[in-house]
Amino acid sequence: MHQVATGVASAIQRAKANDEDAFANLYRLTVRGVYRYVSLRVPTVDDAEEVTQEVYMAAVGGLVALKATNEAGLYAWLYQIARHKAADLLRQRYRRPVEPLSDTAAIIDKAAAPQDMLEREADRDQVRNALEKLTPEQREVLLCKYVLEFSNDQTARQVGKNVNAVNQLHHRALASLARLLGADNG
Repeated sequence: MHQVATGVASAIQRAKANDEDAFANLYRLTVRGVYRYVSLRVPTVDDAEEVTQEVYMAAVGGLVALKATNEAGLYAWLYQIARHKAADLLRQRYRRPVEPLSDTAAIIDKAAAPQDMLEREADRDQVRNALEKLTPEQREVLLCKYVLEFSNDQTARQVGKNVNAVNQLHHRALASLARLLGADNG
């Protein structure tokens, strides 16, 4: 664990000095978590891919100003960029709604049946809506634990709480989420 932390700190410093390989390593370390984080905040897979790309483009441009020296700080910085980029996308869509394509021009994923795709999208929307009803701390703990697959220690560092507080937030968040999803199904 200590070697990983030292490696991340070193990679951050090298990336700030324009070392492309170091930035590529940081990208590989974080892209999965950033993508998962973004995908819960935007409506479609295409949007998640676009916003994730914009996050890393902004990160390259803002790397010089990065104050983080460890993995938790790096993630916090990337998530802040992701929040802003997702909000920008949603504001843009709100201001200029996109007209839906006609039924004949729709592109259909041949690998999945349309009914399956609709059910997955409905489930995703239902979970996203339920997550929005949780407290920000509960939502952050669930994102860390289930989307980013952080351990309790990593989650505690990310949210700035001790492990016991994270466990309590986790338990309460799951109970609330179960109630909210149960109410939506009932």
